[in-house]
Amino acid sequence: MKVYMRYTKHLFIIFIIILSVNETSFAIGKIVDYFLNNQNAWSNTKRITGSTPAKVVVEDGLEGLRLELMDLTDGDEVALVFLETRKVEKMKREGFCNLNDKLVRGKNRIVSVIIRNHGNRKKFHYKFILKKSVSRAPAIIYNDGDAILESNYDGSTAVVNDSDLSGINLLEIEVR
Repeated sequence: MKVYMRYTKHLFIIFIIILSVNETSFAIGKIVDYFLNNQNAWSNTKRITGSTPAKVVVEDGLEGLRLELMDLTDGDEVALVFLETRKVEKMKREGFCNLNDKLVRGKNRIVSVIIRNHGNRKKFHYKFILKKSVSRAPAIIYNDGDAILESNYDGSTAVVNDSDLSGINLLEIEVR
């Protein structure tokens, strides 16, 4: 009987772990789905967070255009949600996201959001720069090399607006 109880306890713990992972995955999918499926998500987010999207105009099309993740808190994951093309790019480490197939000519709305926080929800950081590299031409770095999308919260300061806690940032790119 003791052996049976011991195995039952282990199975119960494994079952709880599986359920918690599934609920986390469900919640992560929900925030991305919210932006993809709700036509008012963009305006609601601007109103609730009290934030204004960063705006950039890109000349000469999409060739070589990318968002480069320069910094991300260890273990975290950030998603880029492209509203016009309804595409999502999830990033777990520094690198770049080619924008050729994720943007269209004209105005594009992009949402960046932390979708996984490794342990400490009171501390996270990510930073994207917008860059254009076309062969044999010098790279163009927009916004004077400063971050175009950045969320930084270390838990030591008062929360100024809700986007501090959510890691949500908004960006508009107009492609000409």
